[in-house]
Amino acid sequence: MKVKIFFTAILLSGLVFSSGCGKIKSLLDVKFDANYTVNLNMSVPAASSTLKSVQSSFEGSATVDPTSNSDVSKYLNLIKSWTVNSITGTFNNVTKEAVLQNGTLTFTSDAGTASWTFTNVQIKNGGTITIDNTSGQLDELSKILSAKKVFTVSFTGTTDKDDFTFTLSLEINSTVVANPLGSK
Repeated sequence: MKVKIFFTAILLSGLVFSSGCGKIKSLLDVKFDANYTVNLNMSVPAASSTLKSVQSSFEGSATVDPTSNSDVSKYLNLIKSWTVNSITGTFNNVTKEAVLQNGTLTFTSDAGTASWTFTNVQIKNGGTITIDNTSGQLDELSKILSAKKVFTVSFTGTTDKDDFTFTLSLEINSTVVANPLGSK
């Protein structure tokens, strides 16, 4: 009986070491969603009466603290990876419909920059902007979030109308993998 237990222990030890500690460690991975909402409140000022053609500009920004998510805060020093899956941009609280002639949405931190440009987008309540990964921007934003430091989101542009306000609401959807044994 002791011999069977001894050989079973040796067999199990061999399986653990032959499959690698990394595979065993990965069994303890914790995967969770870390989603953030950013509301950028914009004000397009009234154009000067001396301007013959209306092209009004706006700019606004907000900061995001990735550690504000309770799960991120809980596993902060144990995070192995952070992936941004998608960003959805929706216009809300629009006081006058207009066309975004040119716009730039930028996420910046010490860890990098992710930027998108937009042209001829309708600004109306419920209208959306397409935020894709054409140039690897979501990958850059993943790096920014992985730095676990406050970052800035800014939106600037010009419209075909003046004297109105709107909000660009951004939903950042990301997935985090952490491990109680450490981030490596």
